[in-house]
Amino acid sequence: MPNNIVFNDVAEQLKTKIYGDNGGVTTPIKTSSDGSVSMTATDLDIRDLSADTDSVTVTATDLDIRDLSADTDSVTVTATDLDIRDLSADTDSVTVTATDLDIRDLSADTDSVTVTATDLDIRDLSADTDSVTVTATDLDIRNLSGDTDSIIKAGNLFTASNATLTDITDTGIAMTIDNSEQDVYSFYVNNTGSAAVSVKLQISPTDNTDYFIDDGSSEVSVGAGEKATLVAQKYLRYTRLFYNASGTATIETYYNAHA
Repeated sequence: MPNNIVFNDVAEQLKTKIYGDNGGVTTPIKTSSDGSVSMTATDLDIRDLSADTDSVTVTATDLDIRDLSADTDSVTVTATDLDIRDLSADTDSVTVTATDLDIRDLSADTDSVTVTATDLDIRDLSADTDSVTVTATDLDIRNLSGDTDSIIKAGNLFTASNATLTDITDTGIAMTIDNSEQDVYSFYVNNTGSAAVSVKLQISPTDNTDYFIDDGSSEVSVGAGEKATLVAQKYLRYTRLFYNASGTATIETYYNAHA
């Protein structure tokens, strides 16, 4: 109160008690055992923080106790779908730019790189639309020499075709063959009908029917149930089998060749 005189003038014995107003009720201020003012609150913020509208910013330098050291410290980040959404091969891409990303430059003496993949191309290669080109000079260990080297042909490319003509009664052509890539070829006739058939070979430089002529070999008569083989006496690109049935007949014809 004003103008009151303090009669105790010993500083160590001078003490003051602090009160506060709690809704109109005077209440002593609470302290801890060491004299520190205690403060207790529930929902100290005006409202609960919202992830949609609120944020907390922390600004610090060397927030760790000490600077991290590459020799003794490590940082591990563990997360599932750390991105906002799963990456999509249709819309997303990841780009890594680096120089000497390996610890050291790779050495041809000590290092190797192995790539293992299935269908590494975007799609399977197609024989109809794709091609593979190999360009090389002296792909063999050395140039081949006529004095010391030789090439041996092993095996032959074999070609065959056949046709069956049923109930033939007149002349006609059994088959026309392009034999430009064959060096040995022949025709075989099997008469499975009841009437005899005469057959012969004709040759031509084109497949135009007006150009065909007899090849020079004799015409062969194949009786019912009989068989015959015909070989061209002269060579032109195309060869065909000509037949002439003496009655209603059926024949099987075969062409065999190799290159």
